[in-house]
Amino acid sequence: IFTAELPKPYITSNNSNPIEDKDAVTLTCEPVTQDTTYLWWVNNQSLPVSPRLELSSDNRTLTVFNIPRNDTTSYKCETQNPVSVRRSDPVTLNVLYGPDAPTISPLNTPYRAGENLNLTCHAASNPTAQYFWFVNGTFQQSTQELFIPNITVNNSGSYMCQAHNSATGLNRTTVTAITVYAELPKPYITSNNSNPIEDKDAVTLTCEPVAENTTCLWWVNNQSLSVSPRLQLSNGNRILTLLSVTRNDTGPYECGIQNSESAKRSDPVTLNVTYGPDTPIISPPD
Repeated sequence: IFTAELPKPYITSNNSNPIEDKDAVTLTCEPVTQDTTYLWWVNNQSLPVSPRLELSSDNRTLTVFNIPRNDTTSYKCETQNPVSVRRSDPVTLNVLYGPDAPTISPLNTPYRAGENLNLTCHAASNPTAQYFWFVNGTFQQSTQELFIPNITVNNSGSYMCQAHNSATGLNRTTVTAITVYAELPKPYITSNNSNPIEDKDAVTLTCEPVAENTTCLWWVNNQSLSVSPRLQLSNGNRILTLLSVTRNDTGPYECGIQNSESAKRSDPVTLNVTYGPDTPIISPPD
């Protein structure tokens, strides 16, 4: 009986691009030859026992189930007869997966008005995901990176990145809140009387301008304002009133405004307190 030399086998697949954990793939060793034994190799090792791998009765067909995304397995088939042994070229699968839930970076919120907002969206996906940005529910652009220069408080809001995989047909979204706060202006002090008369005049110092959601602080002689019956604070600490000014009340006076994000301090203001004359002293005495 004459036994022919075997041709080099090759592998055909019913699906070279299976979807992760969804598709089964059937690999078939071709061509059909008589009196041939078929063997399979996985990563150059004999076929392991696995619930994910199933052979047909003649061993020509290998079915792979529940394929994970990290399956970079190399599959080869081998044909044998009494006079020859031939092995196929390797075949690997391109497993489609994702997108996973996207991540938005960096998350530097809150941002200061005038800064640039530069967000990047990434989702594990094969093939590479398409990205879509929405701000407060309104579509912005279809890029992986969202760049907005010179932002204002109006750019605060809900930023959503949607990742789409055209092969799996799946969409995943992630939402992050972006807060933009206005830079506080430098405050300044106004006075109703910069030249008060000692023991006669009261002086009202006002910290300007009015800024919402801020705390107002005062310093006298570079020290935090100390409690005194002659010093009165009003209007949310914006107004400092000095009663019965003395010659020692020249200052300097400073006010500061602050919120949870920033703090600003005014330039110092001094008072020119008019006083005297005191009782004169004649010297040298007789």
